[in-house]
Amino acid sequence: MTTPLRVAFQGELGAFSEEAIQQLWGGSVEPVPVREFRDVVDALRQGRADRCVLPVENTIVGSVQASHDAIDANVHMHAVAETVVAVHHCLLGPPGAKFGQVTNVFSHPVALAQCGDFFAQHPRLDVHAVYDTAGAALDVSNLADPQFAAVASRNSAGRYHLDILAADIEDRHDNQTRFIGFAREPMPLPVGTPARSMILLTTTDVPGALLQALAPLSRHGINMRRIDTRPTGDPWSYRFFVEFDHEVGDADADAVVHEIAENAAAVRLVGTYPRWAAGRRGSIGWKTGDVPIVD
Repeated sequence: MTTPLRVAFQGELGAFSEEAIQQLWGGSVEPVPVREFRDVVDALRQGRADRCVLPVENTIVGSVQASHDAIDANVHMHAVAETVVAVHHCLLGPPGAKFGQVTNVFSHPVALAQCGDFFAQHPRLDVHAVYDTAGAALDVSNLADPQFAAVASRNSAGRYHLDILAADIEDRHDNQTRFIGFAREPMPLPVGTPARSMILLTTTDVPGALLQALAPLSRHGINMRRIDTRPTGDPWSYRFFVEFDHEVGDADADAVVHEIAENAAAVRLVGTYPRWAAGRRGSIGWKTGDVPIVD
């Protein structure tokens, strides 16, 4: 009997990260839920998981800072995959609850930020940030009090036997989160594979240092997809996460990494992974249906 792939993620079963796992590796996996983002990478490093996933950016609220800090803190992990999950948030309450009974709403702070318009329209609702969307749904299920509701996915509603009191409450219905999968070792890809690479670099503290470090991308015609900044821990010192697109085996891409390393104070190749594209497994969809507010 084949041992299932163990994949760590932040949150409880039913979280959007679990959907990312299914998109990346299918149903023959063992999801390993943990509480914090740092616990995700620790599970991989310590061998309690074979892979892990982290959300890195959302189309409404931008970068997920805690994920970037977890990546920065663990040099013994390699990015090997990416996918994009359509994120549709629902207001979930215990069976029989009505929207008008709800006074307190719980969810992950990033999820709450994605639903700002909904809460602005309903200022009577007190929102409370907790560690996970699915964890909030689990807590609401255990409380079984119509005053308490959670913002989480339809999957969480089914898993924890909750009613959907208001559906698709995110600010934009094309809301999406990109996830990256990690392993303890890099995974070689066939030459010619459309790929994306992530590097982590620091620069010297001189004028134009970042421009000089990134100039090889332009010289070699390589498209930079994203740059993100995080503090190093030293006052007013920063690290830069850079992602760029290329094909595996492209000599220009190899030259870019080499030249960036020559111009930066430090460079780490976090990984190279197949580029996500709509239409592949993991392609996003639109709204799956409207559920009105239950008065």
